[in-house]
Amino acid sequence: MKPEPSLPARSPMSVNAPPAGGLGATLGPGGRIQHYELIRPLGSGGMGTVFLARDTRLGRRVAIKVLLTEDAQFAQRFLLEARTTARCNHENIVIIHEVGEVQGSPYMVLEYLQGQPLNKVLKASPRLPPPRAVELMSPVLRALSCAHAHKIVHRDLKPENIIVTDSGTIKVLDFGIAKVLQSDEQRGELSPRSLLEGLRLLPSTGAQGDATHLTRQGALMGTLAYMSPEQWGNGIPVDHRTDIWAVGIILFRMLTGRHPLEPLRGPQLMVTAALDEPMPLIRSVVPDVPVELASAVDRCLLKHKDQRFPDAVAVLRALEPFLPGRYMPDAGLDESPYAGLGSFQESDSARFFGRARETAALVNRLQDQPLVAVVGPSGAGKSSFVRAGVVPVLKRSGVPWESLIIRPGRDPLGALATMVAPLVTSSPTLEEDLRKQQQISEHLRKQPGYVGAVLRARARRERRRIVLFIDQFEELYTLVPDVRERRAFTACLSGIADDATSPIRVVLSVRSDFLDRVQEDERFMSELAPGLFFLTTPQKEGLRDALVQPAEMAGYRFESPAMVDQMIQHLETTPGALPLLQFAAMRLWEARDPSRRMLTESAYQQLGGIAGALATHADSVLAGMSPQERALARAAFLRLVTPERTRAIVSLEELRELTRDGDELQRIIDSLVQARLLVIQTGQGTAGSSVELVHESLISGWPTLKRWLDEGQEDAAFLEQLRSAARQWQGKARDSGLLWRGEMADEARRFQRRFRGELPATQKAFLDAVSAQATRLARLKKTFILGAVVMLTLLFTAAAVALVFIREAKQEAEHQAVIALRAEATARNAEFLARRSAAEAEERLAEVRAKEVDRQEAQLRAEEASAAVEAANSTLMLRNNELIDALKRARWARFHATQATVRAEQSAQVARQARAQAEKLLQREQERALRLQSALGSPFIENLK
Repeated sequence: MKPEPSLPARSPMSVNAPPAGGLGATLGPGGRIQHYELIRPLGSGGMGTVFLARDTRLGRRVAIKVLLTEDAQFAQRFLLEARTTARCNHENIVIIHEVGEVQGSPYMVLEYLQGQPLNKVLKASPRLPPPRAVELMSPVLRALSCAHAHKIVHRDLKPENIIVTDSGTIKVLDFGIAKVLQSDEQRGELSPRSLLEGLRLLPSTGAQGDATHLTRQGALMGTLAYMSPEQWGNGIPVDHRTDIWAVGIILFRMLTGRHPLEPLRGPQLMVTAALDEPMPLIRSVVPDVPVELASAVDRCLLKHKDQRFPDAVAVLRALEPFLPGRYMPDAGLDESPYAGLGSFQESDSARFFGRARETAALVNRLQDQPLVAVVGPSGAGKSSFVRAGVVPVLKRSGVPWESLIIRPGRDPLGALATMVAPLVTSSPTLEEDLRKQQQISEHLRKQPGYVGAVLRARARRERRRIVLFIDQFEELYTLVPDVRERRAFTACLSGIADDATSPIRVVLSVRSDFLDRVQEDERFMSELAPGLFFLTTPQKEGLRDALVQPAEMAGYRFESPAMVDQMIQHLETTPGALPLLQFAAMRLWEARDPSRRMLTESAYQQLGGIAGALATHADSVLAGMSPQERALARAAFLRLVTPERTRAIVSLEELRELTRDGDELQRIIDSLVQARLLVIQTGQGTAGSSVELVHESLISGWPTLKRWLDEGQEDAAFLEQLRSAARQWQGKARDSGLLWRGEMADEARRFQRRFRGELPATQKAFLDAVSAQATRLARLKKTFILGAVVMLTLLFTAAAVALVFIREAKQEAEHQAVIALRAEATARNAEFLARRSAAEAEERLAEVRAKEVDRQEAQLRAEEASAAVEAANSTLMLRNNELIDALKRARWARFHATQATVRAEQSAQVARQARAQAEKLLQREQERALRLQSALGSPFIENLK
């Protein structure tokens, strides 16, 4: 879990003072202070505790610092901290929301900061590169400048009191022993010896374990390692230059990894008060520190405060040339400091401005998050942010980093294989390299963890960390139709960024409107969700830095502040502001006034402002083309936009299919590339070059292209279907079974009638084949209909002939009817005779039937009787069998009874014999008793009884 040093650092407090036990016992999770609900304690010192709390009115989290002591001096100092902090309203100073009192103990409510103190940053990287050290210290100097402007001296500036938040902001904390100049705070200072005699120390929390924090009772205010000579009580008053000394100590530690007076500890550091003994020079410890930077640090550490920098602003001005990306004004005057419509690359980090806070936040996120997605709208500068912002900062962090960059394209696994192949093998021939890349691509489908294993092995072998940047991640959904291919790619990414302890980090850039598409792989989405980093268009100050600072670094300036304000005001409400800003600034640079070293307002007006810069440029390029060239350029632009209105990566060979004159198309593409409207990516190996729009802002910011897209909106989806169908048809050797039929064939013929553009040869051949097939089917249909008509005619003729025959047959039938009537009369007489004969026959038949019925009934009764006899016989047989079984059982029972009787008689005989023996034995015993009675006498027998 990420540490949460999101509160003011502990003020020096005495551990010997008695805490207010009653209040301390009532404060805890779930407790309340006014309308603040305590969540959990964040830290505690000898005199107080800091809680994370919830503001129930405003719905925000805050830090509440409660003083748990009855010491009036500490209470006074606590209130002083609240007053001094509240007076300094600055983005780099912690915000205090409220001061109050609970059960007699004062408390203050401060903003809740999530991040880590600077000492932990230095612990991870003890020695920082100069640009990174200056980048961290510049916000601190701005905070000190604000405090000094309010006549406030911090007096306890140290890494523990500087917080690097997760959002990249630097915050200065803990004004608990701040000195308000020209106030009652200036009491008499004691000598160093008397101070040390009454000194009470707090245990250090540092790695060295020395005691460095001094108490108020000792009157020596500050932390020993960062105290200036005048803080040691040599009679010199303390002012704002005391904080400049602390800045010098912190910078010395950042650049060298050690304190200037190391190995001195604790009270040994009192040597700082000896004004005649200079501090060690930084280049004597680290000779490779730039001379100007070393001079600035050494000047901060001059023991005579009048020789130091006069104020924090002067220190900041001396350090600014060493900020990341700064270069000398007289360098590269002929080269534009603006990127135009192209993305910033890592080599452009010197001219990348306006994203310092976001860069620091993402670098901080990458410390414990292996998979991060930079999510933002089109034109937010996601690619530039990672390439020219994050990656260079990682490489300047003091830890060795290697960056790898790919785009998914149409073959995402192939892109991974192309990246991995050089890391695992090298072949003497190009054909062998391509074959191995294909093998790796197939291997990734079966073992998605292979890429992660290769990268981790390389990181361990090279002793460095690796950041893999997947640029334009939305191409996975716009250019890859196969969901299995997409899942295989995301599975590989999960295998790369699998744990925070891994030396590998994966960063994606994805348009925010494609974020919901990631949900199709639930596992990958769950791993990606904690690392979502939303990047929006920079705020006003960020846009100003991106616009003004590149020109200033090249030694130029804008003619008027109003001109800059007008540009910023327009960009604040413009989607895709960054590419428009860069393009407009680049055009201004091209029209600059070298004699006055100025970007002029007249050039800006001629440009048409921010809104007209891109459209004017693109339209001017089209205006220089012939009608035929413009038609071909339109076809190319439309082909380079997907139906979802995103950039499409199209091979140069595919674009050449738009016309039979490939040379003419090549000339048009070359002119558009030279005009910075298109960009060509050179393919690797035998892979051809690909073409794409230089930036997506052309899709929404160029009215001409937008009109073309609107006009061809209906055709866009059809063309995408046509490309896919034609590709399959061509790949299957033009199989007629893949040609469209029915409604799709009708739509194809309508498209051919309305479309006036050029189509690639394969697509045109496909449509021709569909049309030819539809024509053949139509002819067959016509032939079938004609045959049906002829058949119906023949049937009608046959029916007419049949009617003639039917009429003649009717006449013949009438003649035959007369004959039939005569025959009917004769038949009636015969019928009467037949009926009478039939009646007689029926009577005889009835008699025969009656006899037959009687015979059948008798036979039935005989059969029933036979059946009854058989049933009775079966019953008798069954009962006979049962009687036989019963007889057998009886015989066995009698046998067993006889045996039992014999055994009983034998037992009785034995019993009678035993009884006889017992009676004999009793008789002998009685006789013996009588003999004994006679021998012993009657009295003895009575006694014996």
